[in-house]
This record gives sequence, structure tokens and C-alpha cells, in this order.
Amino acid sequence: MSKRKKNKKNYQQQNKKEKDFLVITKYPEEYRPFDIRANKPICYQSNPIKGETGSMVLQEIENIQFSTKIKNKNNEIDYFAPNNVGILLSIANKSLVSAKKIFEEKINPDVVNHSEDYSDMTRNESIIMKSKIMYDFIETVQVGIVFGYTALEAFANLSIPQNYKYEADNNKGITEIYDKSAIERWVTLKIKISDILVDIYETDSIKNKKVWSEFLEFEKLRHEIIHQKSISDTKFYHRYLKKDFFKICDAPERIIGFFYEALKGKEKTNPLWPWTINTEISIPISYDFDSTRFEVIGNIYEGRKN
Repeated sequence: MSKRKKNKKNYQQQNKKEKDFLVITKYPEEYRPFDIRANKPICYQSNPIKGETGSMVLQEIENIQFSTKIKNKNNEIDYFAPNNVGILLSIANKSLVSAKKIFEEKINPDVVNHSEDYSDMTRNESIIMKSKIMYDFIETVQVGIVFGYTALEAFANLSIPQNYKYEADNNKGITEIYDKSAIERWVTLKIKISDILVDIYETDSIKNKKVWSEFLEFEKLRHEIIHQKSISDTKFYHRYLKKDFFKICDAPERIIGFFYEALKGKEKTNPLWPWTINTEISIPISYDFDSTRFEVIGNIYEGRKN
């Protein structure tokens, strides 16, 4: 078990605590993902250009110490750090899988005869039953949409480097400069994706891709949920029954996938990529290993030192 130190300059800039890691294996090809919600490990390798050899794969650990003690011993839990984007995508995906199941088994007009399947009920009873089905469907769909959009927002914000600046002309023709904090707060997700992420990841314009038009439709779905102008108007729910609906709901993963594919070819290190985007064994590799920035604080057999 090791602790990665932050040098003083970086610590002051980023205000982050030291992190704990577990050495999982020596070689990245030996690593096997255990859960798509986990952070990817980082492989530190000696620089081959300098004729150096050696590597280690580190998985970040988080520790929570509870105030409750068991037999006068500290009660604490260690777990591998989750991937923020991966957690959000997992929630969205599980909800959409559930929504698809409800649709296919209980709503799909190509499968379900909504006149005959409830013929043994009174009209009132049949409407109550169908209402519950639709409510379950709408509920799970909306969870998928909201968390999918939030995953995309998290991905965009996490992708922006600390020292990044974005310039844009306002409606008075004055150029405004946004730092990372201002971008996260004031710049729309559309601009973050189409302008800022394209610049950061040095990709072709995403606006020319089909996924961009699908994202715009997806964003409308999300805004209709969050910014409801009149609660009496529920007609936007009808859009959930269109044949292309679930493909539109896949937009967040495919947007992130667009940038992943562009970055993958450049062999850059980026630990924020969730396993849901690239299921193949792809571990970020860093040649920036400095033994003075690491401290051994325990081992896998005996745990951490006191």
C-alpha cells in the first residue's frame, strides 16, 4: 500500500489531500477490471526512452473511519475509489434497461394488445392498471435521462484542466475570459462539448456527427423534466414512446465515446474515463514516476501502518 504525496505547489493550487493506493500488480496486462463503477488504476512505468525498466499498477483506495469501535478496535472500511462518471452512467443505464423491459413487456403496441389484455377488468380497473405501468415507465425513463445528462456534465467539467481559459464574445462584442470555475458555472453544456472539449481533446468538430443532433434531442428531454413550465402539460411524456427514443437516450455514452476514441489514438493518460465507455483492458500509463512522491504506509497482508 502506498501514499502519493502532492508537492507543495500542486497542493496549494488544487487543495487536494494525499491519496492512498494499493499496488495491484506489476504489469498492466495482468490487471482485470472488477466493476465498471470503479476508477481505473494508473500504471506507472519507468521511461523506456531513458533505457529504464519497471512498472507498477496502482488502484486508488478510499478509507472511512467510523466512530463506533468493535472490541475496542477501530471500525473502518477501505474500498477502491469509484469513478464519478461511471457511477452516474451506471445509474442511468440500469434505469434505461428497466424502462426498456417495461416497454417491451407491457407497452409495446407491436406485442401488447391493450384492448384485449385487460378485457377481464372493468374500465376503471384497466385504466388504473395501465396508469401504474405508465408511471413506472416514466419514472425509470426520467431517472435514466437525468443521470445520463449529469454524467455528461461531470465528464465535461472533469475534463477541463485547472489552468484552462475559454474566450467568448458577449452580445455587446466584448471578449469575456472564463477560467475553469467560471466555465463550470456559466458555460452551457452544449458549448462545453462542441467548443471546449473539442479544443481540449483536439478532435474534429462533433457538430458534424450524427450523435450531436441526438444529443440536442436528448438535452431537450432533460430540460423538459427539470424546467417544467406547466405541471398540467404532460404531453412531453408521449415522446418516450417513439421508436428512436432509447437510441437518443444513449447519447451521453456515445458523446463520451467520441472523445475517448480521439484520445485513445494519441496514447494520452486520462484516469477519468469510465469502464462503461471502453470495456477492453485499457489502463492509463504515466512515465512521470518519482519515488520521492510516494510513501509506503502498509501492505496487502497487514493493512496500513498505525
